[in-house]
Amino acid sequence: MGLLAQAPSTAYKLGVDGIQAIESGETSAGIKLLKEAWSLEPSSYDYPFEIGRALLLEDNAKKAEKYLFPLQYHQNVQPDLYIHLADCYKQIDEEKKTPDQNRKKELDALRYGIQKLPDAGELYLELGKRKIEMEQHLDALSVFESGIANAPNFADNYFWAAKLMKASSNPLWTWIYAELFINISDNDEMIRTAMELAATAQEKVFSGSWKADPEKMDQELQYLLSKNCTSNLSGTDRTFEMRRCIMNEWRGTAFAIAPLIKRFDELEQNGFLDAYSGSLMLQSNKEAFLAWLASNGERYEAFRRWRFYNPMFITEPVKRVN
Repeated sequence: MGLLAQAPSTAYKLGVDGIQAIESGETSAGIKLLKEAWSLEPSSYDYPFEIGRALLLEDNAKKAEKYLFPLQYHQNVQPDLYIHLADCYKQIDEEKKTPDQNRKKELDALRYGIQKLPDAGELYLELGKRKIEMEQHLDALSVFESGIANAPNFADNYFWAAKLMKASSNPLWTWIYAELFINISDNDEMIRTAMELAATAQEKVFSGSWKADPEKMDQELQYLLSKNCTSNLSGTDRTFEMRRCIMNEWRGTAFAIAPLIKRFDELEQNGFLDAYSGSLMLQSNKEAFLAWLASNGERYEAFRRWRFYNPMFITEPVKRVN
C-alpha cells in the first residue's frame, strides 16, 4: 500500500520533469521520463498525449500517431487531441509520393472529434480553416456556422464566418458575425480587424441601397430601415440613431440577430451604446473616430473598463439559416 500511495506523486514529478525537458529541447530525455511516469499510471491520458505531442514537434508523425490514436477513446479526451491527430495525418500524407488531395484522414480526425465533443468550438475552427486552405469556401462557412450554433461562446468561428460573408458579398451577416466576435473575444489584434469588417458592412446595410437576401429577417430589416429607422442626421449621429432604432424596434425579437440586439440593450442600460458604436470607427474611419473621441473621451474610457469585465455571453445558438 505504501508504494501504491507514493506512485501518483512520483509519476507526477516524472511527468513534470519530462515536459520541462522537452520544452528545453531535450526531447529524448523528456520522452523517457514521460514513459516512466506512464508505467506508474498506465491509465493516464496526459503522459501518452505529451509523448505523442513531443514526437509530432520532432516531425515524427508516424510514431506520434501510435501514441495519440488510442487516446481518442479515453474518457478524459480533450479537443486538442484530434487537432494533433489531424496534424499527424497531414504530415504523413505530405511525405507520400502522391498525397491525398482530399486530405481524408486528416479531416476525418477532426470530424470524429466533433462527433465526440460537439460543443468544442476549436474543432470546427480547425476544420473550417483547413477547408479554406483547400479553397472549399462554402464548406468552410458551413463548418464555422455549425461551430457557432453548437459552441456560441467560442469567438473565432464568428470571425472567420464574417470574413467569408464579406467574400460572398453579404454585408448584413458580415456585420452581425463581426460584432458578435468583437463582444466575445479578448484578442485585440483580431478585434481590430473585426471592427473594420463590422463598420464597413454596417455602412452598406444602412446606406439605403442595400439589397436584402430573401430570408425573412433580411427582408424585415430592410423594411424597418426604409420605414421606421430613417434618419435626417449625418455621420456618426446618423449611425448611432439607426442602431438605437433597430434595438428599440427589435427588442425581444426571435430572429437570429437577437443576441446582438440584447447586447445593444445591455450597453444602453449601462450608458455605453454610443461609446461602443463609436469605438467601431477606430479602424474604418480614424478621422471620424478622433473627432468623436474629442468630446467623448471620458465615456469611451469608462466603456473600455466596463467591456474588460463584461464580455458578452450568448445563451442561445445563432443560426443564420434554419
